[in-house]
Amino acid sequence: MRLFKFTLIFTSQILLVLAFGFSQEPLKHKKKIYRSEDGKLYANKSLPVYFRIATSGDDDAESYLLMPNEDSKKYANPMYLDTEGYNTFRSPSKVDTVTKQIVYPIYDVIFEIYSDSKAPVTKFNFDNKKYYKNDSVYFFGEKIILNFTTYDETSGIEDTYISMDGQAFEKLTASVELNQEKLYSIKYYSVDHVGNAEVPKQIYIKLDLTKPTTKLTVEPDLYNDIISPRSKIILDPVDENSKINKTVFAINGGTFYNYHKPVVISGLSEGEHTFTYYSIDNVGNEEAQKEYTFYLDKTAPMIVDELIGNTFIANCKEYSSGRSKVKLTAMDNKAGVQQIMYSINNGEFIEYDKPFYLSKSGKLKIQTFVTDNVNNQTINTILTNKSNISYVDLSGPSLGHHFQGPNFISRDTVYITSNTKIKLAAKDDGAGYKRMEYSIDNAEIIEYNEAFVVNNEGMHSITYTGYDNVDNSSTNTFICVEDNTGPEIFFRFSIISDKKKSVDGKDYDVYPSHVVLFLSSTDTSVGFDNMLYSVNGLPEKVYSSLIKGFINDKLYSIKVTVEDKLGNKSEKTIEFYIE
Repeated sequence: MRLFKFTLIFTSQILLVLAFGFSQEPLKHKKKIYRSEDGKLYANKSLPVYFRIATSGDDDAESYLLMPNEDSKKYANPMYLDTEGYNTFRSPSKVDTVTKQIVYPIYDVIFEIYSDSKAPVTKFNFDNKKYYKNDSVYFFGEKIILNFTTYDETSGIEDTYISMDGQAFEKLTASVELNQEKLYSIKYYSVDHVGNAEVPKQIYIKLDLTKPTTKLTVEPDLYNDIISPRSKIILDPVDENSKINKTVFAINGGTFYNYHKPVVISGLSEGEHTFTYYSIDNVGNEEAQKEYTFYLDKTAPMIVDELIGNTFIANCKEYSSGRSKVKLTAMDNKAGVQQIMYSINNGEFIEYDKPFYLSKSGKLKIQTFVTDNVNNQTINTILTNKSNISYVDLSGPSLGHHFQGPNFISRDTVYITSNTKIKLAAKDDGAGYKRMEYSIDNAEIIEYNEAFVVNNEGMHSITYTGYDNVDNSSTNTFICVEDNTGPEIFFRFSIISDKKKSVDGKDYDVYPSHVVLFLSSTDTSVGFDNMLYSVNGLPEKVYSSLIKGFINDKLYSIKVTVEDKLGNKSEKTIEFYIE
């Protein structure tokens, strides 16, 4: 039989597209066939195929449905294309259209059709390459043009569709300009010429056109833009959109530095200074530079004492009667005096508001304490016993401790062993150090004379107190964990032993010579430090990888030694037989 003409008929269900009825739902696209401008025929691979034959190429020519032979009936009418892409239908030989004779040599008449079941791929890009991405949101610092590029492997792109901010999908006809400071939710997909539709993709884009803001605070001492050496300048940048990329500062017009933590200004000279600062967000919006002018006051107030009443000075010593009053006058160079406090003979400090009587005879010690408005302080002592002025000591000794022997610090925890000695130390620049005592885990108080050890494994609290010669005291507490246990050793063979061998009355697991031995170790406290192993009594080696290269018909004994970061050791012997 000779085929003069055949027509392919594809059937599919016609769907109504209710574009605006389903917000953000993709449109319904009909599966179909498509003939390209170069004459190629493309068909959606999911559609059924029927062959009809006619004696004319006219569209309205009478045609007849071709019926398959018995062997093919169950696979035809409808028939489905089996190959993605290029498909052919053939007649056994070519016939000259004029002579109606077979053309030699004999070649098939080939009809071509392309099957297409793959959806297109759509990608997006920006005209502005500078952006910041946080999670799934792209941030831009200016308006952008959003472009889409498409690719289809077979029948080619028919259209691309886009949905903006939950609106119905519409056909994309041009690049998309985004120019409002808002969060855009954009869905998009493409469809090819035979109705294969891409699964919609979604991107989020936010235009950030607002500059960040930075708040400056000073802590702890501030009074009318006067600060003390203890003060720190704190910057708190805020950006609600793309967030802060960096905050920078400069002092007195110098180099700008990145801000990471409160700025310490104690190293500056006393006087007026300028602090410049600003922030930049992640899309390049830059805050206008701000300046903060402050005065650094490093000078403590001065205090002058004056005896009011009957006084007599001889040999540089001042004498007074019981009717005399003490007048205190304080002066400050910048921030001004905040408060004067005084104490008589180590009594309670009282706020000074007016001159006071010296009501006792003999030796009197008057201590004064003056603070300015940024908490710079001066402490003075006045003695009235006709002797030289003595030093007033109000504080206990300075305390410290350190560890002699194995110790390891992890984060804020100190780990020790039973061989670690704890040494306490104290220093007093005033009345002088006198004695020290300590207790372990709030147990009995022990007089400290020499370095000591803690004998029980686990966490311990050490509290110690130092006294000076006037019984001022200081107390300190620290935590340490005693660890005397070595790491745990684990081993594993690359093959599971399925039999035993008895040697000298002892059973051993049996492995082939190509077996590999893996070693590992864990430590519950300070962590594993190193591992050594010895094979059959040979010198130890550092374990760095798997152990292999075993010899047939040989008994092996491998001694493993591990050490943690405190020097605690563990050992394990692994015995087996190589067959």
